[in-house]
Amino acid sequence: MNAIFKVLCICLLTTSCVAVAQISLTKVGDARMEYLFWDVYDATLFTTTGEYKLGDNPIKFKLTYLRDFAAKDIVKVTNEQWQHLGKKQLTTQYSDKLLAMWPNIKKGESLTLVTDKQGLSVFYHNDKHIGEINEPGFAADFLAIWLSENTSEPALRKQLLGN
Repeated sequence: MNAIFKVLCICLLTTSCVAVAQISLTKVGDARMEYLFWDVYDATLFTTTGEYKLGDNPIKFKLTYLRDFAAKDIVKVTNEQWQHLGKKQLTTQYSDKLLAMWPNIKKGESLTLVTDKQGLSVFYHNDKHIGEINEPGFAADFLAIWLSENTSEPALRKQLLGN
């Protein structure tokens, strides 16, 4: 019975990933994150309509890193940004999951978040599947780091939204 359950789960996850891959996504905008005089990453946002609206799915959000980063540092900055947004509870809810999922990043590598129609999140490292967070609110909370009106980087937000 366990084998049947595992096969069913794999089929469901694969179907969800394939369904998203078959949907045509259009670039909304892109931006380069800079800190002081360092280029940190390039970010690109895609949706089905070419426009971003909170709650609409599927979404693809890709970060291509321009420097090497340890996974623990990426999680640390994610937590700092959630705290900035007043979402401190997310740091305890997701830190361990993200740290277990995200690898250390080398210059030129990417992390990509893709959501399905229900808003469930799948992460990719260099387009290779690395894990999921199957909680519908996660994607909106994660994307808020860049797309919230209260983001710490309003100029980056504006570019990602195509303005």
